Amino acid sequence: MELFPIYVLYSGKWEENKFINFVSDCVIIESTFSYNNLVAAISEQIRIDSELNTIEINFLPNDGLQPILIYNDTGVKVYIELKKKSLNFTEYPLFVTVKEIYDNRLVATSSSCLFINFVSDCVIIESTFSYNNLVAAISEQIRIDSELNTIEINFLPNDGLQPILIYNDTGVKVYIELKKKSLNFTEYPLFVTVKEIYDNRLVATSSSCLVATSSSCLVVTSSNFIDVSTIDSTEIMPDIELIENTKLSENTGIIDNMLNEFVKEDQVYKDKETVMNVMKNLAVRERFQFKVKRSSATSFKSSAVFNANIFKLRSYNNNHTCGYGERYLTQRQTTSGVIASIVKDKYVNPQKVYTANDIIENIQKQHGIEVSYMKAWRAKEIAMAMIIGSPSDSYKELPKYFYMLEQTNPGTVTKLHKSEDGCFIYAYVSLYASIKGWEYCRPIMVVDGSFLKAAYKGTILTACTQDGTVGKILPLAYAIVDSENNKSWECFFVQIKGTFGVREGMCIVSDRNESIFNATKAVYPEVPHCICMFHLWQNVKRTFKKHHKQLKDIFFALARAYAIEKFEYHMIEMCKIDPRVQPYLFEVGYKRWSRAYSKVKRSMVMTSNIAESINATNKDARELPIMRLLEYMTNLLQQWNNKNRKSAMETSTELGEKYDKLLRENLIASEQMTVSPAMEQLYTVFEGVRRNIVCLEEGTCSCGKFQMDELPCLHAWAVLKNQQLKLG
Repeated sequence: MELFPIYVLYSGKWEENKFINFVSDCVIIESTFSYNNLVAAISEQIRIDSELNTIEINFLPNDGLQPILIYNDTGVKVYIELKKKSLNFTEYPLFVTVKEIYDNRLVATSSSCLFINFVSDCVIIESTFSYNNLVAAISEQIRIDSELNTIEINFLPNDGLQPILIYNDTGVKVYIELKKKSLNFTEYPLFVTVKEIYDNRLVATSSSCLVATSSSCLVVTSSNFIDVSTIDSTEIMPDIELIENTKLSENTGIIDNMLNEFVKEDQVYKDKETVMNVMKNLAVRERFQFKVKRSSATSFKSSAVFNANIFKLRSYNNNHTCGYGERYLTQRQTTSGVIASIVKDKYVNPQKVYTANDIIENIQKQHGIEVSYMKAWRAKEIAMAMIIGSPSDSYKELPKYFYMLEQTNPGTVTKLHKSEDGCFIYAYVSLYASIKGWEYCRPIMVVDGSFLKAAYKGTILTACTQDGTVGKILPLAYAIVDSENNKSWECFFVQIKGTFGVREGMCIVSDRNESIFNATKAVYPEVPHCICMFHLWQNVKRTFKKHHKQLKDIFFALARAYAIEKFEYHMIEMCKIDPRVQPYLFEVGYKRWSRAYSKVKRSMVMTSNIAESINATNKDARELPIMRLLEYMTNLLQQWNNKNRKSAMETSTELGEKYDKLLRENLIASEQMTVSPAMEQLYTVFEGVRRNIVCLEEGTCSCGKFQMDELPCLHAWAVLKNQQLKLG
């Protein structure tokens, strides 16, 4: 016996060979069905009482032709033969006209078939699933508490058609048959609307989701309305009126705080949602419960003060007569949304950890209410959404944010790059403080990239440097791109070059990312690209595993050596341990990772640690939507600049603590040295049996430190003291 899932359109009417104003459904028929069997199956599925109603069944053999009426067994057999040859579920639908509609279901209108503001998820279903099995599987996957919520499941048989509601086992069977024939995971997604059970009635909530099945199906959940007018009431709720064409007195403030603790008559609230949330929070704090006595969804269409839906509290009865059991043993108002409004401030700082268990503990301590882990988890998700907003909406805010950033920080450079169809490609920011500060820093730019963990992923690229006198980190620029690739890095460097230009002695330091090397070669052909010695060591360690323990100390001594003689000495020692290392390092290029062969003065920045420090700082912020991440980076830079400015004002020495300490150490170490003038500005300094040549005019020493660090080395200090010269 062969089964056929059939697409059914009913409760419509025919106009010019077109069936309009219909409702969609589906039914399973067998290859042996008679006409009576077909009528019975359809009547049962669309809940038609055959004793009170009759149905007329038609199908279209082809577009543009007259519909064919099925009225006997022959018509059914012809239809079944057609369906045997068709693999398309929506081909040859049955058009059912009901002479008298008797249907308690909520019928979707043709006003909108768009499912919006959804979240995606997936679920596995079995071919033997019943309707209850499907509901349970989806509820568990999208974390729906079946005691507090119910779900409505629909699917679209085809684009442009009405959604079909799955409400019994037959609907599930039809859906499974469709998925068996579909190889596309995203074909026939399930659209799941989550509804809150409130006083035994259903109120659609704002939670959203999307799901899939074992043949791999996609599920979308959402709801875009709150209709409180369906809720009955018997308890305390203040009478609320929508203010229309009423002038507010100067002393009357409009309340928009959902945590408002003082409720009294004649208060004015921003909108209906604010009133509802204030009452729910008040009920939680003062341990009472309420139901909505009267509410009108149509009142939102009225013209209000300043065209806003402002609500005024007409009367408020705060005398509670309920027993202690009703007030203290249960609390219907403690929903996830109410809890979220209470704890949302805990999520303002992305670096602060506030878990679902913390919510459970704090709600118990503050309000004496026990909250389940699932409800606390949902409250956390809602609270975070309140604070950080929607990931997709975050991209829409970027143009406005960049405009305000440039207006409030004159000289700041921003760039938002979009595709021809308006899709986001990358965003670039460099604050004026960074642009100005670059002039007073060493011309060494350290760059790095780190992945984002928000909904749309991506990568943040950063460029930073060090202050020349204090050694503090100064972030120069940052950008959000799709990933670390040649194009994204090249775009980043093009913006950096346009913002900061090129300085003498400039170099770019990074890890061994090939895309960074290619981009610097394309944009900065005259600027050397240097490698972080720690990243290079990790490569050496992986390549020469057998001797890496013996090689470690020698490698870092090699990289840090100032003089070529010392470099060559350590290289010989390294070759004794593993001769394969020398050609490997030579191929990388000595000038890219060692002090001795470096063409630029990068002695103080041999690693990319300062960029790694920024990545460590913004670790939690990288989970935020793009707009909040950029705000975090801006605030971080402002905080660092303010802190460093205060530190500089409190410093009594010419240099910062780091470099002043290094100078003192060199000064103390120079006390045992002997100086012999060779000629004007040229001196020989004896350090035991070793000697070094110092040239004050050129600022060099044969040890290499004077010219590389741009600070007097111990030999230069010995000359300065001997000649009684001042530093400067």
